[in-house]
Amino acid sequence: MPKQAATTPRILLAAAAALLCQACSGTPTETRLQDAKPGDALVTEGETTITLTKAFRPGTPNGLFDGGVAVSSPAAEAKAAEVNAVCSMPNLPNWPNYDNIYGRWLESGETPGAEGGNTDWQLLIYFDGTTKNKGREKAPAWAQRLAQNACRKGDFQDN
Repeated sequence: MPKQAATTPRILLAAAAALLCQACSGTPTETRLQDAKPGDALVTEGETTITLTKAFRPGTPNGLFDGGVAVSSPAAEAKAAEVNAVCSMPNLPNWPNYDNIYGRWLESGETPGAEGGNTDWQLLIYFDGTTKNKGREKAPAWAQRLAQNACRKGDFQDN
């Protein structure tokens, strides 16, 4: 058998083994929101995974609205939420010096974007690294990471 023909099955076997090991780790790969499709993991925070269920609606100039996510964790029952984010940029005239992410928990059968208004939690993420909770309840632990994904910061840079 030619050397190249013998090598191809080994490469395929190694690739399959790598994919299998990655799947066994149980940690989904985070997907940039701009590239995500429903079912893709947006954030993994500890054992909690935030999965896109409904694409965010772009707003002007820097808003992402009425996105749907599912929050799953081995420690708690799965929950659905509607999330909105308003992304800012440092030193942009007439814009705040923070990103803003806010959301509300959905009732069974409710879809994101069907109702507006009230939010359950809101988190302001200042460019100096501080955060401030503004909602009726404290923002979930994963909210800051989701805002970084939505606003393409940190590991989510567009390089």
